[in-house]
Amino acid sequence: MRPSTMLFSVLLLYAAASAAFAANPYPGSILVLDQLAGSEGRGYLFAVNQANGYRTVVSDFADPAQGVLGVDPSGMTRIPAGLLGGNDRWLITDANGGTDGRGALYEVDLTSGARTLVSDLGNPQQGPLGLYPEDVLYISPALLAPISGTLVVDPFGGTDELGAVFKIWSDGRRTLMADLGDNHGPKGFYPTALAWRPGLLGLGGRLLVADSSAGTNQHGALFAIDPINKARTVLSDFGDPNQGWTDPRSESGPTFVLTGPNGSILVLVSLGGTDARGAVVQVDPTSGYRSLVSDLGDASQGPMGDVPVAMSWSANQQWLYVVDAMAGTDAKGLLLQIDPATGFRQAISNFGISSQGRLGEYPSAVEAN
Repeated sequence: MRPSTMLFSVLLLYAAASAAFAANPYPGSILVLDQLAGSEGRGYLFAVNQANGYRTVVSDFADPAQGVLGVDPSGMTRIPAGLLGGNDRWLITDANGGTDGRGALYEVDLTSGARTLVSDLGNPQQGPLGLYPEDVLYISPALLAPISGTLVVDPFGGTDELGAVFKIWSDGRRTLMADLGDNHGPKGFYPTALAWRPGLLGLGGRLLVADSSAGTNQHGALFAIDPINKARTVLSDFGDPNQGWTDPRSESGPTFVLTGPNGSILVLVSLGGTDARGAVVQVDPTSGYRSLVSDLGDASQGPMGDVPVAMSWSANQQWLYVVDAMAGTDAKGLLLQIDPATGFRQAISNFGISSQGRLGEYPSAVEAN
């Protein structure tokens, strides 16, 4: 390549990178979705400055100028920018949005906060109907991977309303990826969250589903689903003491699952741990054995939780972000950072303190931007 051509290429790449940066005003921030904040309790999407915890409202779900109104926004996922550049895309579920309040999937533009409808889960022309879609997950295409795209879990979908996982296509169509009430394995009860654990080169990957009320004595279970034949197995039964850490409370259960570096699996247990303030446990991907990572009721490990609901990794995958719906000042929410090696916690943003920006009400999802 001639020097002049090389210089021109470098300038083009620099310009493209600068344009992408300029188009996204919140690089390095932490995005937190709040189900009940704002006017009429329709929800906010916050960008949180990880250095000082200051919150900025990216999208106000009560603002008609920003697009379709929210009702009960609950889950969030990112679609990473492709090889050709551009910005990441952000999808958000609304558990009570859409036709007849059966749920909706929105896309939110971080630059303007604009919201557009991707799929109306109450529209039968787009596929199987939802009832209360909670979590959403995007699986990036990979070599030999058996599945990719956008998946949504609905705890009341499927046979006998025991839970379903829908695949959402780019045109908003829905197909049934997994029915947790059918005969492909142990039945679900209240599945609330999804994660993907890929295998080598994408082969042998499994969809992980956290169910807060399945398993022994309804203490909850972590299902593994084969994306090809739909077979379900219980990877970890949270009521089985032979698989490690358990919580004695009947009301505790796994509500969120996250995969991470080296194939690790982390599960958030609401109403578990000391004084039922929540716990983060690690699950062995082969045996399902559980080990306690952080007890959110143990003050010696840092600020305490109350109702932790969602997790994500930091951009460098060194820290866990946990959002708690009812901790913090006036029970308006708290964003925590956890060291997965020690379980030590520190507070990033207290959603009940106005000096850190607009107040929250019930933060429900978190993602690193």
